[in-house]
Amino acid sequence: MEQILDFCSIDPAARIGRNVQFGSYVRVYGNVEIADDCQIGDFSVIGQPSIRKDSKPLRLGAGAKLRSHAVLYEGSDIGPGMETGHHVVIREGAMIGENLRLGNFSDIEGACRIGDFCRMHSYAHVGRGAVIGDFVWLFSLTTLMNDPLPPSHLADPVVIGDMATICVNAQLMPGARIGRGAMIASGAVARGEIPPGVVITGPEGDIAGAVRFVMHMESRTRHPWHRHFADAYPEHARARIAALGAEIDAEAAAAATSL
Repeated sequence: MEQILDFCSIDPAARIGRNVQFGSYVRVYGNVEIADDCQIGDFSVIGQPSIRKDSKPLRLGAGAKLRSHAVLYEGSDIGPGMETGHHVVIREGAMIGENLRLGNFSDIEGACRIGDFCRMHSYAHVGRGAVIGDFVWLFSLTTLMNDPLPPSHLADPVVIGDMATICVNAQLMPGARIGRGAMIASGAVARGEIPPGVVITGPEGDIAGAVRFVMHMESRTRHPWHRHFADAYPEHARARIAALGAEIDAEAAAAATSL
């Protein structure tokens, strides 16, 4: 049974699971399905109507934790275990896998495809139509663009492969294809085809070398990150990280011979 607190507006047509908790001043529209054990923070809007007349329901997976002022549009399908910061927006048509973590003031535009266990820090912007693999990191102030001639009706969304890392304030230009396990360094601009397992730096998007050579000198900790950071994920994801990491390492090694 849901817990409804002060001044909520919940459409009786909404389908709400068991043990769902609502903060104050939450609005839930009718075209919504909320699974069990979700927590919806104060001033959030769930199922914001889309301008499209044929929108499917917003489906919010079990165990979601939405902090205050989240706005989720109808027509998106969100897997279990999502966790957000404050003031996030997810537009219509987003297909999102398991255990997304979305930081404060981040937004995911419409028609995106996002895999499992992705991590997006504060002020990340995911442009419309982007495709993001599993175990991808977007750090603060990263931007995924999609218009190659702004403003225009053209669209060339970004694609990011599994286990890629996009560092603080990196800019991914329209049409960028980021290979699996690649790293886009802080402040870098990525464009075109980025091979798997490389480091991209600077405004020209230069290849600086292989991710496997990136090391923290004092601790001697080195990338790829899956070798030393898998314990930051839920236990049931770790075997998958190991298998995927080994696969990406082999792919990156093969690609390095052609650089």
